[in-house]
Amino acid sequence: MATVLIHFDTPGVPIVTGELPTDPQTPIQNPVATGFVTNQAFIVPAGTYCYGLQTDAAVTPLWQVVQAVDGEQTEASFRRRPA
Repeated sequence: MATVLIHFDTPGVPIVTGELPTDPQTPIQNPVATGFVTNQAFIVPAGTYCYGLQTDAAVTPLWQVVQAVDGEQTEASFRRRPA
């Protein structure tokens, strides 16, 4: 099993997953809730995941690909876009 930690300016924002979009400006189509939230580590089977955030806030990047490795913690960060 692997551990993933998604950082964001606001804790507790729901994390979604889905198919890899065609380009960085395209959000995840038909995102699926993971049941996990930002700033709290969670455990997943090893593998490759495409994660985004379920929020009305403008965030960057829109999504990230994470390679979860058995016995390791992988981290990714999202941030609010400046107004």
